[in-house]
Amino acid sequence: MAKTGFFDSSQGIYLPKDSLTWTDLNTSPYATWDNYTNWYQNLDNASTTVEFTSDTIDFGSSRTVLPLITITGLRDGTTAAELDFYSGKPIITIEGSDNSDMSSATSVVIPGRDAPYDGMVKKRYYRITFNINSGGNTTAQGFTGFNIVLSTDPLEEVLEGFDTSTVDDGSSITRTISTANSYSAITYVGFTPRATISDTEEIVSTGLYMVADYVATDYVEGSASALTSVSITTLPLAQVVSTTTNSITLRVLAPNTGDEVDCSADILVRGLPNAAIDVNGNLIKQ
Repeated sequence: MAKTGFFDSSQGIYLPKDSLTWTDLNTSPYATWDNYTNWYQNLDNASTTVEFTSDTIDFGSSRTVLPLITITGLRDGTTAAELDFYSGKPIITIEGSDNSDMSSATSVVIPGRDAPYDGMVKKRYYRITFNINSGGNTTAQGFTGFNIVLSTDPLEEVLEGFDTSTVDDGSSITRTISTANSYSAITYVGFTPRATISDTEEIVSTGLYMVADYVATDYVEGSASALTSVSITTLPLAQVVSTTTNSITLRVLAPNTGDEVDCSADILVRGLPNAAIDVNGNLIKQ
């Protein structure tokens, strides 16, 4: 795990490091022995940024998850003081990869309070980085712990008896349908037609037979054959083209001809809720 601070065991807080170097020992407040031995840290607001990266979390299989995170921490030197953040902190970075060494990882950065989590495609391995500073406090703030839950608890809705013709403008074979809920990621769309549609089916009007040496010549031989189209009644097919946080885009097609059709259907949409960083710096469901 990557770290930019140090753990102060006397307070039980992971804190930012001072920028003290050996050349500073000739200057105040380090020039006297008493000052040097009693000195702890001398951080101003500009130097209080501290970052901590978790261990890699193996989810066991590639899954789309919603990270829910609680950050606990304290103020340096005043253990009773709570964390206090401005809008630009914490910055939480979520990385996901299908490789245990996190190579080729993709990442989502949540840049502070009220910024939403935009979601990530399914991954097996996850890693999370936290970045804070002194915020509204005059002295440095540090971490005392994190609680990370990779949630797969779904949010879902059913669009009952939805008529796809109501979103058919005639210019495209796709149908974009708004959802009632807003999701960080839509993970499943189910489409159940309520009625059949008209389609055509091709039938052979004259008999055909297999020849013994069909591998070397033709597959079939016989008298002149013809295909005849007949009308049939069947169910439509639906394809999920794309999803956003609050819509799905479908193609609804006749299974034999591939022609676009409209129909009435029950549409199940399942996904993960939205999340954002709250005033306390925690990434929670909205």
